[in-house]
Amino acid sequence: MNRFLFLYKNLFYHRLDIRIAATGNTIWDAWSGAIIRNNLLYAAEQIYVEKTQKTLRETINDFPLLISHPLYNALKDGFPKGYQISLLSHINLDHAPLKLSPNEIVSFSLILIGNMSEYYHFFIQAIRLMCNRGLGKPQHPFLLIDVCEHSNHNESQIVAIERTNLIDKLRFPVYFDDYFWQEEKTEICSELFVHYTTPIILFRSRNKKNTQLSYQDKCNLFPGFYQLVRSAFFRLSKLHVIYIDANDYPANLQDEGLIESFLQKAGYPILQSANISRVVLQNTLKKERVNTMPLAGYIGEQVYSGYFNDYLPLLKFMEEIGVGNEVVYGMGRYRVEIKNKKLISKI
Repeated sequence: MNRFLFLYKNLFYHRLDIRIAATGNTIWDAWSGAIIRNNLLYAAEQIYVEKTQKTLRETINDFPLLISHPLYNALKDGFPKGYQISLLSHINLDHAPLKLSPNEIVSFSLILIGNMSEYYHFFIQAIRLMCNRGLGKPQHPFLLIDVCEHSNHNESQIVAIERTNLIDKLRFPVYFDDYFWQEEKTEICSELFVHYTTPIILFRSRNKKNTQLSYQDKCNLFPGFYQLVRSAFFRLSKLHVIYIDANDYPANLQDEGLIESFLQKAGYPILQSANISRVVLQNTLKKERVNTMPLAGYIGEQVYSGYFNDYLPLLKFMEEIGVGNEVVYGMGRYRVEIKNKKLISKI
């Protein structure tokens, strides 16, 4: 087990799979993840959390780090949220509006990270409110069929149905520690298949006043293996700080030399093939009929050859959480798969 990654072993999430059904003919004219996310947050504004004395949306956006924390300045203007949406159905990547019929079921996962899972009852309230208010055009109500918690060992429990909550406690936290078995003790040369299932963008594209080319610019936004590992690691470390224990931040996690030493080998694998394409998805429109945040990224498959032992636990754990920008919209989902293992004899 990589000793550096072991420092993050207590990071966990809960996965809730949600099924909702349309009650009338309706059209979703934007990316499904954006429609669910934006309507869920609108509903979250109406849900009051007694523990925080704030709305659920304010609780989600509450920045927990003290000004004395070493990462305060780096994260105060933008930190990863403690929830993610992951589409299980209706992944409309072709821009065509989705036409939903009565009783048609839409499925998605809600990932709650670390201590954000303490508020899962309130998220279920927000989902019910979102469904009652209605989705799509025309804005028909949806029926909440069920909410089911899943583990990474094929265990599950039904958490809620329609208007009724069935359990008082989530039972299946998925820990980063659970994935350390992915790390092999033997030295193996492998082929790693990376499947980008929803658009992934590992570099933030923005208009810059400074015309000097950065490292990111020189990569032409290409989502290479090194950048995938780097993005996964920094997302992991930020989530650990914010949603596990903001006051417990070991000094060696601030050691840039140690971090770069861990990431260095991610530059060694050789790209064997790449079949990816850039897609731009429609976000929901504001009242001014302006799309202020288009959703863009790459989908497809890449194949690399090399040694992946150091990074497989990290990449497997982050599959559900996602990497890159706009993961709360259901973007940044990928799968990694090892094939054609060959033992390398040392002479």
